[in-house]
Amino acid sequence: MKEKSILWRIFHYMNPKRIDPKMVKLWIFWILFNIILFFIPHSVSKESIWILVPMAGLFIYALVTKDVMQSLLMGTFSMYILWYKFGSIIAFFRDCKVVLADEENIEMYMSFFLCGGLIIAMKRSGATKAFTEFVTSKFGENEKMILATSGIYAGIMSIDDYVSAFTAGAAFSPLIDKIKKPRLALAYVIRTLSICVSAMLPVGAWGYFIIFQIADAKNVANKAAATSLFMKSVPFMFYAIIACIVALLFAFGLLPKIGHMKKAYEMSDQGKQLGELTDGSEEEENDFDETDPRKQHISVLNLIIPMITIAVALIATGLNCFLAFGITLIVTAVLYILQGIMTISEYVQCVVDGFIDMVDMVIILMIGYAMQEVMYTMGIEGFVQNVCNMIPIIRLIPFVLFVFFSFTEFLYSLNYTLYQIELPVMIVVLTRLGANVPLCIGAIISAGLFGANACVVSDLGIVSARANRVTIYDQYESSLPYVLISGVISAIFYLIAGFIF
Repeated sequence: MKEKSILWRIFHYMNPKRIDPKMVKLWIFWILFNIILFFIPHSVSKESIWILVPMAGLFIYALVTKDVMQSLLMGTFSMYILWYKFGSIIAFFRDCKVVLADEENIEMYMSFFLCGGLIIAMKRSGATKAFTEFVTSKFGENEKMILATSGIYAGIMSIDDYVSAFTAGAAFSPLIDKIKKPRLALAYVIRTLSICVSAMLPVGAWGYFIIFQIADAKNVANKAAATSLFMKSVPFMFYAIIACIVALLFAFGLLPKIGHMKKAYEMSDQGKQLGELTDGSEEEENDFDETDPRKQHISVLNLIIPMITIAVALIATGLNCFLAFGITLIVTAVLYILQGIMTISEYVQCVVDGFIDMVDMVIILMIGYAMQEVMYTMGIEGFVQNVCNMIPIIRLIPFVLFVFFSFTEFLYSLNYTLYQIELPVMIVVLTRLGANVPLCIGAIISAGLFGANACVVSDLGIVSARANRVTIYDQYESSLPYVLISGVISAIFYLIAGFIF
């Protein structure tokens, strides 16, 4: 049979008439795009704006396909083609091996896996259902109170933004489902508060990391001096402050529903969830048998105790998420098994299913870190320093830094890596230029936060989308208008502050 012929199948299924015209045009663009990148010499791309070109291609690919995994993979490989040419494939897998072997990355991946198991265990035990019933008994089906409470909870738990997003999503998404409101609204509020508050706290995961990067600057004496400089920059983290205010105004219903978010509310009125995951994990994760007598009359403490354990374990272990989730899984296992809610076998299966549920998110992060490796090699540090040296008026530096880094982070969010690359270098450069260093640090931190909220492939975006059981792209599209509003207001503040302070 000709259908078994490999050549026949290739010509048959690759016939442009059988493919979506939109994808045909995209692939013609993508092939030509990568051919151009291939012929760009190292002398041209090194420490130049060409470093950003593959990220622009990634952004276009994501807009067309709305597929984050596919877009990130294609964009990352374009970056390797630009720099490594014929050695792209070998270099890509070499860097994947490097990022998979990195101790901090391993800790993060394992934290996600363990958290996935914990979330499924809380759902299958009926603990999240008990929490839903408890909150609705206090607030009724008041959307404003639920959204605002989720934001406040995310802010309080933001000593670690991942923990905050995961636990807030697990606890409050059943509430949103019960009152038939869009999870995308919840995802926006949680994502914004968890990351922005964390960056302003010296003991938060972001703040703690930023202080260490400031201490790495050659002209900063020690960690105490770095902490002092960080605290001086907190009032200048305009985006963090404004984004939190905008998110809370949205939660209290004081801002209109715009664009994709408006569509989400219209669909929720019809009993549908815009952006709901359709990979089958939703049904598998919510495998809760209400008729099981062991899962009747479950106390809300079965959710509150694990949450408190996470917070205490985080502080006790020095913000080690892996140990915190590991300890919490053990405490939760004892709690559920001794009450007869689950058997050991059932609990272990929750952990296994949690690992499986988080695999796609970990792969996305791994590919993203591989892109960061090649960006280091191409000289992203030197490129940014060259841009700063080109700013003609010193008082414009905070505004330019915020706008420039917000743009690069919007295309592809480096998150922590932006601070790791730029802060130690920029503090020295800014001091030499005579710029207001705390104000400029606030601008750089704000740009990173903008990217973490606005970029379609931001790691926290991936986390909050998974926690709230929505697709990454729908979360990006629904929250973008509010993030842009916060960004524009912040840019105006930096423009004015540059001439005042």
